[in-house]
Amino acid sequence: MWGVTEVAYLLISLNRSTPAAVAREVREVSGVVDAHVTMGEFDVIALVETDHTKTFPAVAAEVQRIEGVLKVSTCVVVRP
Repeated sequence: MWGVTEVAYLLISLNRSTPAAVAREVREVSGVVDAHVTMGEFDVIALVETDHTKTFPAVAAEVQRIEGVLKVSTCVVVRP
C-alpha cells in the first residue's frame, strides 16, 4: 500500500531523571511525533510515525541513548 504511515508507541522508563526534560529530548528524535509525561508504570510515552516498521528499532535505540532513560518498550500499532 502506498502512503501508509506505520505507528508505534514507545513506553519509556526513567532512572530519577526529570520526565519533562526527557520528553523534550525525545521529541527531537527523528520519527517521534510527540512525547508526553505520564503517571504510572512508564514515565514518558512517545508517538512514532515512520514509513516502515523496520525503522522503529533505530528510533527506540536513539531514545535509549538519552541520559536518564532506563528502558524503552516499543508497541507497534497493528491495523487489522
